[in-house]
Amino acid sequence: MSPQSAPTVPGSQSVRHLISGDDDDTADNVDVVCHRRAVRPLPPPSDKSFTIDVEAPRRRGAALCLHGYTGTPWELRVVADDLATRCGLAGYAPVLPGHGDDPAALNHLGDDDWLDAAVTAFDHLDDLDPAVDGEAPRPRVVVGCSMGGLLALQVSLRRRVDVLVLYAPALRLFPVSALGIAAMTAGLWRLRPFVQKAGPGGDVGAADAARKNPSYKVMPTRGLATFFKLQRRTESVLSSVTTPLVTIHGTADGTIDPASSRIIAARVKSPVIEHHRLQHTRHLVGLDVDRDLASDLACAFVDRVLSAPPTTAPAASTRTAP
Repeated sequence: MSPQSAPTVPGSQSVRHLISGDDDDTADNVDVVCHRRAVRPLPPPSDKSFTIDVEAPRRRGAALCLHGYTGTPWELRVVADDLATRCGLAGYAPVLPGHGDDPAALNHLGDDDWLDAAVTAFDHLDDLDPAVDGEAPRPRVVVGCSMGGLLALQVSLRRRVDVLVLYAPALRLFPVSALGIAAMTAGLWRLRPFVQKAGPGGDVGAADAARKNPSYKVMPTRGLATFFKLQRRTESVLSSVTTPLVTIHGTADGTIDPASSRIIAARVKSPVIEHHRLQHTRHLVGLDVDRDLASDLACAFVDRVLSAPPTTAPAASTRTAP
């Protein structure tokens, strides 16, 4: 099929939209629908933070991985392992404030609590991958899933970040969900402090992920109001983002409107942008049926950006999965 036309992204190359089966893989900034492929078994589930060390001779830099609202670092374990193995990036994935213990804690936090924790975690990368006197700054990558994608964008405005990888960035909810959060913000959370999730494993289609996911089984509703504030805060600063980024979103996402990734691509001023849509994936991109494909796309983009000469913008191309 022929590529669809697309608007020009301010401050970047043009964005083209490719449909699955299109054999043109030379686009500079790309939005492509990808096919399903086989996946590896998931690593053992855990709701704890993790660190991935890479030995100095092979270590190229470090990556921070930020999970979503009510989630755990496990959401990003697959891509973190691959970034270490394929790109030589040490990894760190913290448990964000209010997570990992008692869901009620999320009803007593502000968005600055999450943002401050994300920035502190980013600074911890210097311990995993120390700078060398007289050499260029060490490469830094931030990967974010859902709410973690919003935090990744915010971190890029506060620290030097070389690449952003955004899995289903939670910029926009579907209208019904947005109305519900507006009601919670108005005070309904006092009557209903928690809402049961539709599925115990969250919005994910892979049976193994749904069965093993150690995320919270409920949504703390006052915390959702805080999350809504972070959404608005992040959307207001998108035009200040200049870090190369790739967004990877499932077209079957039932939690976050996939238009979120399109909005981000249209508003940031990043010199290199890729946007991939995975046909069979729901919200938890890093755990779902296309998790290996998502990781392949993320690692390829990161490697391409980090390998480019420092004075030129790398050509961001992609391919339709076999």
